[in-house]
Amino acid sequence: MGIFSYLTTPDPAFGPLAWTFFIIQILGVGAGAYLYFRHTERNPARQTFVRQLGIALMILGGVGVLIGALRLLNVPVFNQRVWFWIQAVVEAGVAIYVVYYMRSVLPGLERAAATRGRGARAAAGDTAPEAPRPVATTGRREARRERKRKSR
Repeated sequence: MGIFSYLTTPDPAFGPLAWTFFIIQILGVGAGAYLYFRHTERNPARQTFVRQLGIALMILGGVGVLIGALRLLNVPVFNQRVWFWIQAVVEAGVAIYVVYYMRSVLPGLERAAATRGRGARAAAGDTAPEAPRPVATTGRREARRERKRKSR
């Protein structure tokens, strides 16, 4: 019962651990905004991953900042330590999933995107180049008239 009472006891005072966690949440929002709005990647699969990671960081960090602000403002239900711990567990779960995705799923998507791009370039290079178009000997008006005559 001791840990439960520790987590649910109202405590608006921020200790060093709470301040560290709160600052990390603010930095997470900033990192997410950078990844979503400013960071660019050449590989389309990696670019999609980075944008989605930016959105996730902004959402998780925003919730963490909101919880921290509510605790600082001494809102009755949110001034308990349990909210920071729930947020930390959720963020740890998301971090584990991101590492799994980066190691297992993303390399396959990157290879597929690279071969898709290379395949189109290689296919274009394998075919014989087309003969150049002949130089026009007549004007545009005469060519249109000739096409009309042929279509009749």
